[in-house]
Amino acid sequence: MMDAIDLLVPYYRKFTALPFLARRAIIFALSIFAWIVGAGLVNLHVNTDFCALILIAGGVGALWSTELWRLWKPFFYLVVLCIAIMK
Repeated sequence: MMDAIDLLVPYYRKFTALPFLARRAIIFALSIFAWIVGAGLVNLHVNTDFCALILIAGGVGALWSTELWRLWKPFFYLVVLCIAIMK
């Protein structure tokens, strides 16, 4: 009898055989889809904690797949500058 992991291995191997940008594009599209599903569930007044988890996972996946997470330092300095100006 095959385990669930044994059934998924061929798909994983095909996914890793794709070019780097294609893999990142697929991860980005799935992350945005998860984020849209989470936003739709919030709109339907489903459990807020569950929806927040889906929204955070979708957002983190989109940021990671586009490499925008590397911009956290400039964004942090911009926020600090704006806070200093607003004081």
